[in-house]
Amino acid sequence: MYLNQFFMNQSLLVFFCLFISFSCEREDNSEPIQGCMDETAINYDSDAEIDDGSCQFDDDLLRINIDFRQFIDNQDIQYNNLIYSNAAENLYSIEKLYYVISDLTLHYVNAESSIISNYLFLKNDDPNSLKLNNIIIPDTCSSISFTLGFSQINNATDMYLNDPNNFHNLMLWPDALGGGYHYMKLEGTFIDINEVEKFYNTHTGPLDGNDNSYSYSFNINYSQGQSQLYIDMDINKFFNNPVYDHNDYGQGIMGSSEAQTAIKNNLGDVFSVTSN
Repeated sequence: MYLNQFFMNQSLLVFFCLFISFSCEREDNSEPIQGCMDETAINYDSDAEIDDGSCQFDDDLLRINIDFRQFIDNQDIQYNNLIYSNAAENLYSIEKLYYVISDLTLHYVNAESSIISNYLFLKNDDPNSLKLNNIIIPDTCSSISFTLGFSQINNATDMYLNDPNNFHNLMLWPDALGGGYHYMKLEGTFIDINEVEKFYNTHTGPLDGNDNSYSYSFNINYSQGQSQLYIDMDINKFFNNPVYDHNDYGQGIMGSSEAQTAIKNNLGDVFSVTSN
């Protein structure tokens, strides 16, 4: 009986040793981890055992800058000067331009895309708001898309309550008019039909819950070595096609569905995109 117990214990010991040996052999024969082994690379892998040639260095990265520019008839804007004329022959000036660009997305030749920003708050009195620098991209850009304003799903009262640059207070759209946030505040003066200088406030937004935003998509003629995109706005095109007359729509248009629709109908060619 004791002899049988002895042989049984010996058999278990041999089996256990063989199991440990087999497990160690399997571990020793596992595939080595491949990756970037250069500690100076941005994708260095401390667990890698074989360098697979995938190392990326800061100088190798594709980068792009985006500038938002504003013009009137392709000329730089001179703010606070009553020198501009639209298709209705309104003589007008520009004092303030605040607007929202949302869902800014770059599309690449490898069929990938990336959202650069959920929204941007662009202000003529804040040059830093008009630039995006050193955006790292995975491939050459083939197109860009964005929305002037917010889509309905992204535009509700207090949604951006704690956002920087005082966005909530500056761009809140009144609850009595549907709530949410402005798309744009374009303000200045114009000479009315009685030759009197008056203020105008071309404020656009989701009047009565209607989506008056406008989405754009532009192909990019992008050559090797280029790193700059310009998203340009021509302000006169808000008023030109169809003709928008400040005398007809009055000084403030937030509560006018007719004026909001007229501005929306003019949005198709307000923006253009170039690269260099």
